[in-house]
Amino acid sequence: MKSFNQINIQSLRLFVAVLDQGNFSEVARREAMSPSTVSRVIAQLEQALQTQLLYRNTRAVSPTESGKLLAEHARQVLTQLDLAEQDLQEQSSEPGGLVRINAPVVFGQRHVAPWLPELSTRFPRLNIELMQTDDFIDPLQDSVDLLIRIGVMADSTLQARTLGHQNFRLAASPAYLARAGMPATPDDLSNHSCLVFKGFAGSQRWYFRQPEKEWRSWNLRGVLTSNNAETLTQAAIGGMGLVVFPTWLIGDALRAGTLVSVLPEYQVSTSPEPQTISALYPNARRASVKVRVVIDYLVEKFGLPAYWE
Repeated sequence: MKSFNQINIQSLRLFVAVLDQGNFSEVARREAMSPSTVSRVIAQLEQALQTQLLYRNTRAVSPTESGKLLAEHARQVLTQLDLAEQDLQEQSSEPGGLVRINAPVVFGQRHVAPWLPELSTRFPRLNIELMQTDDFIDPLQDSVDLLIRIGVMADSTLQARTLGHQNFRLAASPAYLARAGMPATPDDLSNHSCLVFKGFAGSQRWYFRQPEKEWRSWNLRGVLTSNNAETLTQAAIGGMGLVVFPTWLIGDALRAGTLVSVLPEYQVSTSPEPQTISALYPNARRASVKVRVVIDYLVEKFGLPAYWE
């Protein structure tokens, strides 16, 4: 077999196109060539590789085993070349256009919206639309370019990039702990007032474990249940009881001392499975440049570990 150096990119493109269309005529029409020219290019490709690539008849063509093998590799090569061309074009152009972002309500308020002015300054040709909801969103149906979601990431047709990990703390105000006492183990929670988040999936469950041990859930005595995380946080700061919330939500209160970490020797969560803060976008070969620069910007600003930890 002769060297692949005799094969040019155009002949590979025509070969793949012929397989996709099943005949020479349609490829010739699309490429503004004659069918005989397309046929001659494929024949030259077969001659260079010294192997038959197509079975030909009067109505259609189909690949031989060698043709199937070449097509598999040719598609990969052509995809990489297309991506390289796109990268080179994007390198010389400034990201612009409308990028539609959807984020959870409270996380969007605290950790997305504050960074948008600098993002706009850095990329002045971007137009940003930020919608905030905790409901399930189908990016394709709702025309969303970038979806920020938090929790256990299920299998999805969406591409995902992790922005951070969701870490939880059990916390209460100093006034509450002075009045009710500091729990020594999760079993003591049955004697305490708990403030419980209730979302579309039902009431929050609290899981605890010591390092390297199994997660266990505990029954809660919820003196306050709410679907609003800010309401529960303010109730905890006001001395009403204990909350389990992520550090991105109560980190400021813990640093300020208005909330105190409880049972720090235990790991705490609302699920036994790892939870992440993820940037999701519709499944494609790659995200558009405007989406990529927004994701890269958020990764830069959040840091590793995230600044709220």
